[in-house]
Amino acid sequence: MWTEAFLIFIIFVLLGWMLFSGEGRFKTRKLRAQVDDLRNELERLRGANEALRSKLEAEEEERTRYLENVQALARELEILKSAVAGSTHCQRILAEKYEAKSGLLDHILAAHPKIEPRVKRKLAHEILVGEVGRIILRDLDTKLSIERAAGDAGIPIVMAKEYVKRLQVLGYLDERLRPTELGREALA
Repeated sequence: MWTEAFLIFIIFVLLGWMLFSGEGRFKTRKLRAQVDDLRNELERLRGANEALRSKLEAEEEERTRYLENVQALARELEILKSAVAGSTHCQRILAEKYEAKSGLLDHILAAHPKIEPRVKRKLAHEILVGEVGRIILRDLDTKLSIERAAGDAGIPIVMAKEYVKRLQVLGYLDERLRPTELGREALA
């Protein structure tokens, strides 16, 4: 009788071990719960990924539009530079677009409100004045002659006089060949 009880006890232990051990139902349920949790986390991450991707695409589109505006401003400043140098074609383009004969630089800059004013001014100075123009402005500000400014800039005197004329027309130099406020801004 003790032997039979012992064998029954062994059978129950073996059945319990088979049902409730690592390969049993509880372990399977636990693994299924982990798989479900991981699936839910994956879905959450996919949703977050889509949201981030759409945000990045929107930022990229905004940056592209901004750069297109800067490019259009640069193009118009180049047209203004050519018009001041004497190109009748460029003068006609600006006349048709802005219907103004004076203050064209201000009209061009005002036509691009989505670009920060500081960026517009710096771009205008770089395109319209340039490095040679800054050397001429700086030398004329220190009361040196156009000939000396031409020598410092490394250009012929004829070109320096053309630069001076262009800088006067654009408002960077006054009639006494001294930098205006705009000219001083370009020097900074």
